[in-house]
Amino acid sequence: MPGFLQRLPRLTGLMMFEAAARHLSFTTAARELKVTQAAVSQQVRALEAELGVPLFVRHHRGLELTAEGARMHRSVAMGFECIANAVEDVRVIGRPSIRIGVTSAIATFWLVPRLPDFRAGHPEIDVHIVASDLGFQAVADRADIGIAFGRGSWPGFRSAFLREGDAFPVCSPRYLLSRPPLVDVEQLLDEVLLVLDDNRVTLVDWSLWFASHGVRNTNHRRIRFNSLPLLLQAACEGQGVALGWSLLTDDLLARGVLLRPVNAFLRTPGAYYLVVAEKQARPEIRAFQEWLLRQFPLAETGAERRQRQDAC
Repeated sequence: MPGFLQRLPRLTGLMMFEAAARHLSFTTAARELKVTQAAVSQQVRALEAELGVPLFVRHHRGLELTAEGARMHRSVAMGFECIANAVEDVRVIGRPSIRIGVTSAIATFWLVPRLPDFRAGHPEIDVHIVASDLGFQAVADRADIGIAFGRGSWPGFRSAFLREGDAFPVCSPRYLLSRPPLVDVEQLLDEVLLVLDDNRVTLVDWSLWFASHGVRNTNHRRIRFNSLPLLLQAACEGQGVALGWSLLTDDLLARGVLLRPVNAFLRTPGAYYLVVAEKQARPEIRAFQEWLLRQFPLAETGAERRQRQDAC
């Protein structure tokens, strides 16, 4: 280490040189560093003397880097950036943080738009969103807390019911512009249906949805997707009719980006739950849990929901 230090100029001179080179102005660099212009100029001259080469061409109206000065600035700036990143990484390790596990669709259409509200109340908490198209179980081993869609049981997590999982047709107003009004479920058989290839996340597909309304699915006009966010985006772009979901499409329906062309829905076997790792009780996790439950006034624990269902 002593040999390493002997090879370097003084840190003060390097800092003042970097600022002057970035601004091409001793005056602006001095203002940024909260020192005098003379101090910057003196430190840069000392650095030039130590290196044995000029770093700037001094013009009446400003500075110009020499070839050696430009090379020095690239290296010094990269070195300072590397040190700053390392310092920030070390600081982050000591900050409270939470890892939120969600599906990509829940993250895109529900959580991310609301996250600024949580961050405004808890700016000291670092938030890591861990998302997958394959459901909460795909990210469970990396999550402290999350929102999961399913039947209420995830190994290693305790759950609280948030809301039912209703499925219903949605499309954009633009899709219906050149079509007669849709009134009956059967009319959807003649429309372009947007289909999700993998139903492990939603538990319901178009055939099951039609069957719940006494209709056999004979539709062959389909566009298939392997991602629910992509499917809903296609619906927003007017490419067909999709199965929309409570929670996921709430904001899109409220803003008029999507509408429900027929008044029919299916209450699915799955629902939305808050899930918290059983061994996690850190204050930051409790803070997110309390914030999330405030978004769902009718939320209840899985046990309470089962008791209520048994009583019905």
